[in-house]
Amino acid sequence: MRNIDLIREVTSAAANNWPHVLAGLNIDVPDSPHRHAGCPACGGTDRFRFDDNGRGAHICNQCGAGDGLDLIKKVNNCDTTEAAKLAAGVLGIDSRAEEQDEVKASQRRKQLETESQRREQERQQRAENDATQRRATFTRLFDGMRQNAAQGESEYLIAKGLSGFTLPILTDGSILLPLVDESGFVTAAQTITPKGEKRLLTGSAKRGAYHAVNAPESPQSVLIAEGLATALSVHLMRPDALTVAAIDAGNLLPVAEVMRRKLPDAEIIIAADNDHHEDGQPNTGREAAEKAALSVTGSVSLPPTSNKADWNDYHQQNGLEASVLAFKESAYQPQAETQDNKITTRNCPDNGKITAMDLPDDGKNTVSEPGDKDPLKPRIESRDDGVFYVSPKVDKDSGEIINNESWLCSPLEVIGTGRDDKDQYLIIRWLAFGADIPTTAAIPLADIGEREGWRTLKAGGVNVTTKSSLRAILADWLQRSGSRDLWRVTHATGWQCGAYIMPDGEIIGTPAHPVLFNGRSSAAAGYTVQGTTGSWRDGVAHLAFGNYSMMTGIGAALAAPLIGLVGADGFGIHFYEQSSAGKTTTANVASSLYGNPDLLRLTWYGTALGLANEAAAHNDGLMPLDEVGQGSDPISVSQSAYALFNGVGKLQGAKDGGNRDLKRWRTVAISTGEMDLETFIATAGRKTKAGQLVRLLNIPLSKAVRFHEHQNGKQHADALKDAYQHHHGAAGREWIKWLADHQQQAIDTVRECEERWRSLIPADYGEQVHRVGARFAILEAALLLGEVVTGWDAQTCRDAIQHSYNAWVREFGTGNKEHQQIIEQTEAFLNAYGLSRFAPFPYSPADLPIKDLAGYRQRGEHEESPMIFYTFPSAFEQEIAKGFNAKQFAEVLKSSGMLNPPTSGRGYQRKSPRIQGRQFNVYVLSYQPEEYSQQEE
Repeated sequence: MRNIDLIREVTSAAANNWPHVLAGLNIDVPDSPHRHAGCPACGGTDRFRFDDNGRGAHICNQCGAGDGLDLIKKVNNCDTTEAAKLAAGVLGIDSRAEEQDEVKASQRRKQLETESQRREQERQQRAENDATQRRATFTRLFDGMRQNAAQGESEYLIAKGLSGFTLPILTDGSILLPLVDESGFVTAAQTITPKGEKRLLTGSAKRGAYHAVNAPESPQSVLIAEGLATALSVHLMRPDALTVAAIDAGNLLPVAEVMRRKLPDAEIIIAADNDHHEDGQPNTGREAAEKAALSVTGSVSLPPTSNKADWNDYHQQNGLEASVLAFKESAYQPQAETQDNKITTRNCPDNGKITAMDLPDDGKNTVSEPGDKDPLKPRIESRDDGVFYVSPKVDKDSGEIINNESWLCSPLEVIGTGRDDKDQYLIIRWLAFGADIPTTAAIPLADIGEREGWRTLKAGGVNVTTKSSLRAILADWLQRSGSRDLWRVTHATGWQCGAYIMPDGEIIGTPAHPVLFNGRSSAAAGYTVQGTTGSWRDGVAHLAFGNYSMMTGIGAALAAPLIGLVGADGFGIHFYEQSSAGKTTTANVASSLYGNPDLLRLTWYGTALGLANEAAAHNDGLMPLDEVGQGSDPISVSQSAYALFNGVGKLQGAKDGGNRDLKRWRTVAISTGEMDLETFIATAGRKTKAGQLVRLLNIPLSKAVRFHEHQNGKQHADALKDAYQHHHGAAGREWIKWLADHQQQAIDTVRECEERWRSLIPADYGEQVHRVGARFAILEAALLLGEVVTGWDAQTCRDAIQHSYNAWVREFGTGNKEHQQIIEQTEAFLNAYGLSRFAPFPYSPADLPIKDLAGYRQRGEHEESPMIFYTFPSAFEQEIAKGFNAKQFAEVLKSSGMLNPPTSGRGYQRKSPRIQGRQFNVYVLSYQPEEYSQQEE
């Protein structure tokens, strides 16, 4: 014992210090774990590597591997005790006193035993806590699924030739198969889809749990099968016996032991699967069955086939009568022989031969499962200092268990599995170096163990081993460890699973089940909180009160999460005015609801796709956009403005075929500029579509008129800036929390406001005006409901929205904007070319040649009558109606009186007067060109 104590003390003292110890004994080792050198023991060149790993680990291609003491033994050709004494001399440990002083040796043994007991208790406590958590997870999932299950027959069993068996069936047709432990409690469950896909519920304690397909009062025999279908088939062959399903081959032995304890005198028969392979691979089903039978002095019945089959397959192919006979005749008792670790079997009906086979793997080359008691089985340990692969071995001299550790990665844990509308994920959490808040990420299950998955972890601050063999072990552990709670993975913000996700990933409210935002906004860093809702109300909201554009901007910010609740479309507000009018201040006041305005602001300068990605990351949220015109390209702004409020991303192909999932969003945007959107886009020669103008509302900015306790606008603006820089973020979160708790009240208020605005807008106003009226109704509802954070009275809120609506109507008009654009485009063409490209009627080409002739013109019957333009179809459809559908364009002109249709009422073209003996199909337009009118005057 004294020698063992010395070995323990030396091993402990030398941990992480082996290079120093070996150097003190003149044993040279490489200073890098990846560099090869000559072996100090056998002298072989370039065949020795010193990995250390804190325990002196090394490997030589000639003389083998080991730890620090092993290397000292090989170099000095001594035993472990002598090697420990040599190391003790370097470490300053008096080995002689240790041998002489029995009292000290006894004390040291007690200390080591106490420490070992403490570690074992901690390990057991962790195992108990993990088991408790798994049981709670399983119970929650199973109870929820059981409530939605109904007794019925399964399509899976019917396809297996097993009709008439009723089991709990889920709504998707899957079987919910409960498994009970030795005490009769449900500790695990399996689902089986109609297609036969099988899966254990998260948290299931499968070991030793089983499903009994019948319940005889005093069974004399027990039949144990792997799967449910096999168990039901053998039950039909032996209806008198208790028949149970163990789910898989690995559980046959534990279930057999449970059955033996419950029925010590019963006959136990393992209904094995015949996993026969022509290429000589192990027959897993037979081996597991024989191992189980040996442990309980039972028998094995193997289907007499030369191909892979179970008893259900045999039942379907040969019928029940033949199966009963075969089941009885194929039964045999395996017999074990201990020599050479072999099992010999007798009466084994495998092709009619008596065979011998190796014992199944004893577990020493596989990673142990949680709760495994085998101390020699390799295992994964997740600790505060990282995740390690531990491979124990027994010291040949001392008989102690030595744990060889290989570092896998820095600390992390698997906290669940996730799904979006397409893929499955592992939800992994870790604390990156230097970070205060843990990172929670959803990594696609397909990336685990692949280059993409390692890159994601390392980019997030997780250090991962570079050794491919250890990475494979880590990948397996990630897929098998941790909680299996189901998370919803979403790539959009806003209302998800009953809670609200901010663009920085913060979750407000309590989701129905765990949810994780897997997208990213370029402005995520701006969603910070400074001050309180009260300080924002007393500062920002107080100074904005009575200034109608600022109040409308705050209304838009409040409306952003509201549109998701009521199912409204997204829209935007574009405030425009000359410089120094307070545009930036107005936008920042609105942004301050949710974070730091200077960091939240996005830019128009970019691509339409980039802006669409930001919109998805601001779903049900506010998008503050910087000034139009500052480096922005009018064409890009035109494309972006249309895409931003269309709510659907660009259709893109996927590299593996098919198309990527479409991104969808709803957002409210606030934009500013020195000119309205229509004018700005026109600077590039582009025409703004009416659909854009009812999505992004051009509203002339109203300057601040109420300065409150300040003397002028400059002092007022400075005070607002100071207020929103020091008080932001809290009020918006408080508003979202209030919405989450008062959803129906919010919906009712929006509907009331929509009804009020429908009654306010005259019926003869254009359809587009009515559509925009619904936007202002939502803004009004947002301000009314937003009293909980602003403190503003209802009448002032309504006045602010009415003021902004009136300003918008003055710019847009009360008619149909698209119709107005059609008329303006026609007038512009006739003003430009009416006298140059339309020949006077009657006309002689020889007297007056005209290039690019568009048609003919004729003076009206009276001097004040409009001129008649007989327009060629090509000129009308390709030039005058450019950018529009020609028939819709003609219909609008017809309704306005500018186009004279044929007397039949069908179509829009009619015959021209005879010109040089010919008539043409033409569009007949009536208009008085401006140049012609000026000439007459």
